[in-house]
Amino acid sequence: PKEVPCHADFFRYVQWHNLAFATTWDLGIPAMILHYENYTTNFMETKHLLLEFLDQEDNNPPPEFIMGKTYRDYFTEDEVHAVNRMFSKLALETTWNHTKHYFY
Repeated sequence: PKEVPCHADFFRYVQWHNLAFATTWDLGIPAMILHYENYTTNFMETKHLLLEFLDQEDNNPPPEFIMGKTYRDYFTEDEVHAVNRMFSKLALETTWNHTKHYFY
């Protein structure tokens, strides 16, 4: 689709998430869903929850987390809407529910 910038990359992104959800369901693998904003709103709590999920000790300080990274300004509003439409059509319901907030 011409109106979707980097369409192959966005396709791979949505497919990766679709397959990650499907694999965890099919194999009954425990999963933890983290969103970028979890780190920006409460880094230490997110780190703690992740280490707990992975059953790991907090042995070392984490690398510096640079907040505010966003790529929204790389795209026009029309391009964002085109990617939104593509995602909404290709994403599994669960994938869509975990990603749609990035389009608004």
